[in-house]
Amino acid sequence: MREVGSRQREVQVILCCAMTLFVSGYAFQSLSFSMPGLVRDWKLAEGMIGPLLSSAIFGLLLGYLVVAPMADRVGERPVLRGAMLGLALSTLLCMVSPGIEMLALGWVLTGIAIGAALPSAVSIASRQGQVRWRGAQVVGIYVAFSLGFLAAGLTSGWLVPQAGWRAPWAAAVPLALLMVVLLGAVLPGKRAQQEKEQAGRPLAALFDPRLRTGTLLFWIMFSIGLGLFYALQSWLPLLTAREGLPFSSAVTATSLFTLGTALGALPMIWLADRMGPFRALVAMSGIGLTGIVLLGTFAARGGLPFHGAAMLAGIGIGGGQKDMVAAASLFYPPAVRTTGLGWALGLGRLGAACGPLLIGYLTMRDIESGTALLCLALPVPIVMAAAGLLERTYGRIDRAVHHPPSQGREAR
Repeated sequence: MREVGSRQREVQVILCCAMTLFVSGYAFQSLSFSMPGLVRDWKLAEGMIGPLLSSAIFGLLLGYLVVAPMADRVGERPVLRGAMLGLALSTLLCMVSPGIEMLALGWVLTGIAIGAALPSAVSIASRQGQVRWRGAQVVGIYVAFSLGFLAAGLTSGWLVPQAGWRAPWAAAVPLALLMVVLLGAVLPGKRAQQEKEQAGRPLAALFDPRLRTGTLLFWIMFSIGLGLFYALQSWLPLLTAREGLPFSSAVTATSLFTLGTALGALPMIWLADRMGPFRALVAMSGIGLTGIVLLGTFAARGGLPFHGAAMLAGIGIGGGQKDMVAAASLFYPPAVRTTGLGWALGLGRLGAACGPLLIGYLTMRDIESGTALLCLALPVPIVMAAAGLLERTYGRIDRAVHHPPSQGREAR
């Protein structure tokens, strides 16, 4: 593992990684905020909206599963700089698109760039500083991705009425180009020769006997975690409305859930430092499970208990997601870390598609909103069991200076 020469240099690297994720989050969320004006000006049929939105998700999958693993062969620095350059060009393409076909291509390319950037940035940050705080550093830069979402909402609310729905993309282009320059100046340029040799077949290395069990368990956890997040984020307003509650209640519940997903990083960092990332994930999942059950219980009544349950569910689910990313970054050796993260996040997107579909199926069968929400609690114990098995098999990976998954609990 290559150590950075000074603490000042480490801080610069971590800040660059956080800024990369911030710009990525801003660009990705800008796509969503452009939709109302885009649909109005181009008079898009409703049947075109879904495929257009899906094009960015498809690009993310390609970025996670295909492009990000290249970093384990050639290094994160060129992949990350290439991703930021690609993000600048793809958002520029979106800006000047005269029709839906070119715009969809721009969204696919934007998704590819972000899917390549996120695992690479997390992998770099996970190698900086003291071993004890690397998980917290990963969580910190991952929060920057969410802050990019928030910034996109704030700036779009001002830019779109003033300059049209293309304006937020105009802000993303110079930000991405700035990151190309900063990443080139700050990130280390070479990887250790041993890591390059170990990364000859990074995808196959994920199924090395030492990593196989952990890889499969991480895939399961990421799929369920992202599925729960997107199911609640997308369906909570509609499920609230189905119960006859006022629109203000739906907005409040959804906003508190979103706020909770960001605040979940705080208890997660505290718990992970004291009990390790896997036990912390069990605890955060328990918080999320409690919140979901309370959501289902109070769905028909609304009020303070329902809103409190929404925030509690957000804290547990959001904190659990960030814990998974931090744990995966500590679990995989540097030679295959970006591949491991990319595939976990990529397959998690499949869960992100399945979660909302499950709620949609239940509502089509006239299942009550409370019952539909309670159904979301069913897979949470699977995450808890998987995290417990990881703890039993690999121990406190956040305390190991070197990565010895084959040593099991000796890693403690």
